[in-house]
Amino acid sequence: MRGKWALWGGMAAAALLASAAGCRTSTRSGLPDHIRTVEVHVFKNSTMTLGLEGKLTRAVIDSVNADPRIRVASRGDAVLTGEITRYTRTTLRDTTTDELGTVKLVVEATYSLYDARSGVYLVDEAKFSSDELGLSYGVYEYAQDEREDVARNRILREMGAEIVRRTIGIW
Repeated sequence: MRGKWALWGGMAAAALLASAAGCRTSTRSGLPDHIRTVEVHVFKNSTMTLGLEGKLTRAVIDSVNADPRIRVASRGDAVLTGEITRYTRTTLRDTTTDELGTVKLVVEATYSLYDARSGVYLVDEAKFSSDELGLSYGVYEYAQDEREDVARNRILREMGAEIVRRTIGIW
């Protein structure tokens, strides 16, 4: 009798997992049905660190193009714009008084998604910080010859993907 209940319990758990997984593989985005293309403008860069805008814009474009439900176009049904507002380095741990140890990079940005057909903002100047990723993408060990540009690229790639998830609603 115990084996029969274990079998039924296992089947119920499998059905529950299958239905939960089905939610993540939807063929719809979180956008209105008439939006099939997105125009991505180059992010503005209000920081003193050069080159951030191109890398974040490229990360956003790559993330949009990774989803088959929507594509980037020069004249899109929606327009995604943004601005990088802050780039900071914080020493988390010194190895000696003269040398950096663990360094954390933080990038902050705002972004908007404008529905060009209906003339309304779907997302209006949402703020986003790399700290919200909750992971250590921007942390690197200076004393172990890890480079800042590698950590910076890692942050910008993840931020681009997260901005797309938040604006287009890719589940």
